This record gives sequence, C-alpha cells and structure tokens, in this order.
Amino acid sequence: MAGMALSSLPPDSKNPEDGATLTLFPRNLVLDYSIRESARAKTVRLNMTPERGLVVVIPAGYNRKRVPAIIESKQLWIKKARQWAEDQRRQQATRPQLAVPAVIDLQSVGESWTVASHRTASSRATVREHKNGLLKISGPVDDLQACLSALSRWTGRKARTHLVPWLEEMGDQTGLGCERVIIGNQSSRWGSCSPSGTISLNQKLLFLPDRLVRYVLVHELCHTVHMNHSKRFWSRVRQHEPAMVDHRRELGESWQLVPPWLESTR
Repeated sequence: MAGMALSSLPPDSKNPEDGATLTLFPRNLVLDYSIRESARAKTVRLNMTPERGLVVVIPAGYNRKRVPAIIESKQLWIKKARQWAEDQRRQQATRPQLAVPAVIDLQSVGESWTVASHRTASSRATVREHKNGLLKISGPVDDLQACLSALSRWTGRKARTHLVPWLEEMGDQTGLGCERVIIGNQSSRWGSCSPSGTISLNQKLLFLPDRLVRYVLVHELCHTVHMNHSKRFWSRVRQHEPAMVDHRRELGESWQLVPPWLESTR
C-alpha cells in the first residue's frame, strides 16, 4: 500500500464537518484529520497517507460525532501510521530528480528494457518495442513529462498483456474467477475487487517479485467470494498462499520498488 489502513466499527447516522482537529490523551497530541463519506463503505476505516495525512472513511449516514472517540481508541495505530507517513515524506523529499530512465526492469515477468530516444516532428510521444530488449521513445523527446507519460502508457499495456492472463491462470488454479479486469496506475492500492466482481490491478505490480504479484492476485480473487477481511476470507487466502503473512509484510514495504518516474505520471 502507499497508504496505511485500519478498519473498525459499523454504520450509524448524522453529519457534520469534513475536516477536524482532535486532542488525543494522555499526551495532548493535536491531530488533524479529514472525513470522507463512502457509499461503498460498510465500516469505519482509518487511512493514513503521506499526502493527505489521516483520513476517516465512513459509511453513508454514519454519525460523525462518533469519529473522535474512534480516533482516540486507535492512538497506538495512529502513532505508528504517522511515523510511517513522515518516513515516506522524507524519502520522497530525497528522491533523485526525475528523468527518463535508461533501463526499465519488470521484475515480476523477468523483462529488462533499454530505453532510447528518437526526436521526431510528432507532437505526441510514443513508445515502441524493438529487438534485443530496446524500447524507443519517439516524438518531442525534450518534453520530460510527455516522455514519462508515454512510458506509463506502455507500462499499462504491458500490465494488461501479462497480468490479465496471469489472473486467469490463478483463477483456474483456485477455482475462482471475476467478471472483468481493469488495469490502472493507482496511488495507494496494488489491487481491489468490486461487489460486481470487477478486479482492478495496479500496473506497478510489474516491478514486484512474482511471489508478491501472485499473492495480490489470489487476495483479490478471494474477494469475489468474501467482500471483507473476515476470518473466512483470510482462511481462503491462506489455503492458496500459506506464506501470506510474510507476503503481506513484504508487500507493505514494496512501494520502494516502484520507479519514481511512474509515480509522477498518475
């Protein structure tokens, strides 16, 4: 995840502010947070991201006056999550200046591409694959953002080429399936599954070890049966991925494997 999440408590009713400040006891820590209402949410969820800080996601009609008490009860998690967010912000501040990469390694599918540029009169940057692992960017190659956007589009195409058949293969192995697959460049999720059975996969999965991609695919396929993180859900995941605890821990640290140029094109 590019964000940390914690779930708690079921729906209620009423409605005040979108942003608030809470003093947490006993340390008198003043904490800013925002509230986001979600029609899909079934429980209250706390999300922490480097960009937005603490976001409290609540079901439609939930009584917002109950939120401060929930936040106060989750002080230990919030403390750890805030530290994580601060560490992420420091890492982002020290990241090298963006540039067109010289090499792109797609770890999960065992591909490595050398990137070259070719200036043309076209106003749109495009990317094409050539023999011997050569990836050529053509068009306005002096326009950094145009080149990075073209590489992002290429990464999305590669993700569809590799991840969709991989998901289908895992579906055959697990006896689970989905109605539709969407490939995106999400900022905070490796994957998700909608109530209608649509699985969304992040193109950034291409940069992860294959064992972690497999875990994400199994995780989302299991959501087609259990749209929650109940004991039955985790039991089904463990049935197909016995090392799921290790994979979950490793996955939480794997955003550092995603190249900065791809993060910049969301």
